[in-house]
Amino acid sequence: MSSSPAPNQPTVRLLAALKESGQPVFEEVPVEVLGPARYRLLASPGILDGLAAGDIFVVDPISSLYRVKEHGGNLCVQVWYPGLDLAGRVDAELAPGVTALGGTLDGREQELTSFTIPLAAGIPVIEALLNGWVDSADGATWSFGNAYEEDGVTALPWLAEALSSE
Repeated sequence: MSSSPAPNQPTVRLLAALKESGQPVFEEVPVEVLGPARYRLLASPGILDGLAAGDIFVVDPISSLYRVKEHGGNLCVQVWYPGLDLAGRVDAELAPGVTALGGTLDGREQELTSFTIPLAAGIPVIEALLNGWVDSADGATWSFGNAYEEDGVTALPWLAEALSSE
C-alpha cells in the first residue's frame, strides 16, 4: 500500500498471500517497534488480511508470518475498484463518512483504498455506509480485512468476543 510513510518510519514486510504459482506476495506496513519482532500496526493494510491499525503483533523473521497478540479495537476496511478510476470519488464521497465514524484513510494503490474504522462505530453503521457507496459505484466492492473467516460470515474470535461483551 502506498500510504507514503515518513522517511524514517519503521516498516515490516509481511506475507500477505501466495500466488497460484506458489510465489509469495508481501505487503510492507508501517509500525511502531515495541520490542524484538514485536510491533504495533500504524495503518491498516490493503491486501493483507487479519490485521488493522492499532493491533500488536509478532513476526517470525524467517517466514514473515505474523501472529496478533492484542487487537486494537479497529476494523480494517478494504475497498476494491478493479479497472475503475474511483479514487477521487472515494476521497470525495466515502472518506468523509469514514472520518465521521472516527476512521482514517490509511493507504491506496491503483484500484484499492484501505481504511481503519473503530469497532465502536458499530458494524451495522459501517456496513450501511460502505454498502451505500458501493451501490453507487458500479463495479466496486468492499470487505473487512480482519473481522471474518474466509466464509465472510463467521466472526473471528477477537470480534466475536468484542461483540458479545457489548
